[in-house]
Amino acid sequence: MNTKRHIFIFVSILFFSLPITVSAASISFEVSPKQVGVGDVVRVDVLLESAIPTNAFSGTVFFKNSSLEPIATHDGNSLVSMWVTRPVIDKENSSIQFAGITPGGFSGNKGMLFSILLRATKAGTASISLKEAQVLRNDGSGGEEYVLMKPLTLSIDSKSLGGYTEVSDTTPPEPFSLYLGTDSQLFDGQKYVVFTAVDKMSGVDHYAVVESRFPRFLFQLFKPVWHTASSPYTLSDQRLVSSIYVKAVDRAGNEQVSIYPPSSLLTAYESRVALGILVAVAFLLQKRMWRKSRKNS
Repeated sequence: MNTKRHIFIFVSILFFSLPITVSAASISFEVSPKQVGVGDVVRVDVLLESAIPTNAFSGTVFFKNSSLEPIATHDGNSLVSMWVTRPVIDKENSSIQFAGITPGGFSGNKGMLFSILLRATKAGTASISLKEAQVLRNDGSGGEEYVLMKPLTLSIDSKSLGGYTEVSDTTPPEPFSLYLGTDSQLFDGQKYVVFTAVDKMSGVDHYAVVESRFPRFLFQLFKPVWHTASSPYTLSDQRLVSSIYVKAVDRAGNEQVSIYPPSSLLTAYESRVALGILVAVAFLLQKRMWRKSRKNS
């Protein structure tokens, strides 16, 4: 009996002294297709698995060698609804940094954060890893979860094996809204617009902005100059007498345009000039009528 008791005590002490690691979240990579060769395109999905609701995710994806050349990122099917740092390829550092928020939280398996399209450039073994990953709980306090990061190792054949083929995309990005903002702590207090579009096919490639006092149907006559931009965008026309046009363009070239109307059609100076002209015209008409009536009398 004493022997059994000693064993029980020993096992209990050993169990409770072991380091206990609770992994409530993991971020991993899923590749399609699993076998590729030189010249092939491969799609890598960055996936989240979380046992409890989490609502904020960030990290940096690194490409360990040059066997894989990143082509584009796609976040059209992402569980993230608000990007703080949209996943964009940094070719100089062979990395993709991302940070996003999901109000209401996410829990479950294979939650899509974003996808990466890469081209295999040489035979051998390629590695993709995730660093500085952070996942926050959806518990009101934003507690940080331990994150298990699973790297990807991909073998690349010396000959093409077909690779990943994108679905033909003829659908423009979904309609989106523009939100006007101003904050004394941002952009020296200047007015700005915030926007984000979703494209569930090939993904949004870029945005372009133009500020114009011409209505859109006159763009055929007066060609506007679109400028590539990102959100938030600081307005050139701080008087808000121009319409703000923002164009979302997906990777297939399809476009969706949203418009923020002007607050007024004329500036204060133009209003005073217009009022002066109206007063002058009214005075001249009145004078003409007075002369005419005097002549008839």
